[in-house]
Amino acid sequence: MVRAGGAVLSSQRKSQEAGSGKDFAVDLPRRVFRRIKRHAPLPSGQPGKEELTKRMRRFDLFAKLPARVISELAAAASVQAFRAGEYIWRHNEADRRVMFIEQGFVKAARRNREGVSRTYGLYGPGDSMGIFAIWAGMKYPTDAVAMNDGMSAIFVEAEAILKFAEKYPRLAGPLRVEIGRFTEAFIQKIEIVSAGNVPQRLAVLMTMLIDRYGVDKKGNRARLPITLTLEQLSEIIGVRLETVARIMSGWKREGWLTIDSAGCHFSRLDKVRELLPD
Repeated sequence: MVRAGGAVLSSQRKSQEAGSGKDFAVDLPRRVFRRIKRHAPLPSGQPGKEELTKRMRRFDLFAKLPARVISELAAAASVQAFRAGEYIWRHNEADRRVMFIEQGFVKAARRNREGVSRTYGLYGPGDSMGIFAIWAGMKYPTDAVAMNDGMSAIFVEAEAILKFAEKYPRLAGPLRVEIGRFTEAFIQKIEIVSAGNVPQRLAVLMTMLIDRYGVDKKGNRARLPITLTLEQLSEIIGVRLETVARIMSGWKREGWLTIDSAGCHFSRLDKVRELLPD
């Protein structure tokens, strides 16, 4: 997620893994980070039930469910793809479905009374959205907006989630974990916007993203396989676009960062981490 503006990085599984030293419980294929060229046709059609069930098992919530249970849930599920900027749902809409992101990124945002959009969460492959709303009045607390062309997710009907939570107690634990991640995202938002000056906010955001989504990690090097626009970054950390541009230019000039179609390449993460608040 580049999650601030207050923005928040949803670090799925982070609390479970901190101290265990393990990677994600469910490995995600590299294709989830591939970029779809703008204006290229979006994937269409629905996978077969067997394929959909297999894809659902990549998510922690479904990974350990018996085949019979996940097969029933798959009957209430579908796959959908979106273009950048497209609304998946809007603030205060009835929570009719829960989203499990397979590819691309989604921001949780709301506009204030002046019409200015504030980002409160950034979610990517392996993350879910909409579960908290099921137990919070059945209305979405924010808009959900696709961040890139080709963002795709598995959607499960909210009523089906409720039904199976009552029918199968073993779902209770994983559901509590998913709800806890929602709370964690807001705590991370506070960390970002409270980090201090703008370079510190940007450093907190980037290190969170690297910890959650970084690849090719070696020493002080890592690649973030996503590219966020300066506008998106400025909305997340709550500052002017020009300020973010100046800081990013400085990082490039110092040799800490390069950006290309493959994402953000950090060659001096030690320098970025030196900016983190105590």
